Amino acid sequence: MNPNFVIIGLPASGKTTFLAALWHLIEADETDCRLKLDRYEGDLKYLNSIAEAWRTFKKVPRTSQVGDIDVAIHFVDSQTGSKGRAFFPDLAGEAFDVQVESRRCRQVFRKNVDADDGILLFISANANQDGLSIVELNSMMPPEDSERPPVAAEPSATMPPVSESGDERDPSASVQAEWEPKKVPVQVRIVQILSDLLRSPFAPRKRQLVVILSAWDVVASTMQTPSGWLAANMPLVDQFLQTNDDSFSAQIYGVSAQGVSLDNSEAVDRAAKLPPSHRISIIGPSRSGHDITEPLAWLISTK
Repeated sequence: MNPNFVIIGLPASGKTTFLAALWHLIEADETDCRLKLDRYEGDLKYLNSIAEAWRTFKKVPRTSQVGDIDVAIHFVDSQTGSKGRAFFPDLAGEAFDVQVESRRCRQVFRKNVDADDGILLFISANANQDGLSIVELNSMMPPEDSERPPVAAEPSATMPPVSESGDERDPSASVQAEWEPKKVPVQVRIVQILSDLLRSPFAPRKRQLVVILSAWDVVASTMQTPSGWLAANMPLVDQFLQTNDDSFSAQIYGVSAQGVSLDNSEAVDRAAKLPPSHRISIIGPSRSGHDITEPLAWLISTK
């Protein structure tokens, strides 16, 4: 049986742009790529539309804007003849938000994960991840032995609360908003999605995992390796993968599927002079180039 790979990721993590660039790459034959198209399952019109938007420097429409789309692409390894299937389920990352917040997932996703031989996890490198660290937050807290202000008497039900200066104030100003699942930080969401795979209703077993750090062009100037970036910027995810190496065998790649920021007109003009496939860049554990089929080729080679 051909290996089956599932793609997962939160909203705006780069899944759709990756798919658009991947579809162009394997169709255009502009540059060498290890995996060749065998066949596909899904909406060809959708695949062609996102590839065209990608080629013409338009924002690739997110799946939540066009409806739920399930796409599967079957590949052949040009070096070994091995075959594999990459399944892009319900590309709208909101589905994975729902999994974290409501503890529910689609049955088709569960079935494909149970049948998978590998996973591609997308994380955007171009995002403000989780704000303050615990160390930074602790530094802002008052000392434990600091004096607490006296508790004021409750205001009359017929009078608005007032400030110390006597001015009326918003009665809700001192009320802290309750915590809710939507406030779960990005790193925690990612770890929750991965840890879900280790328990029911999913079948727990060791899985091959590729981490795709999308929008890599934004951080490429830091000269960090993808694994170094993950450890420095998403330490919870990095530590989870290291701690659970008996459940996940991971490889980490930095990928720029778009090649440039669409808000930078000068960069877009320069990129427009290149063959579209040459806008793509990927840096992996051993080499860099334009071939974003390389992570899938690694998954196929491990089967």
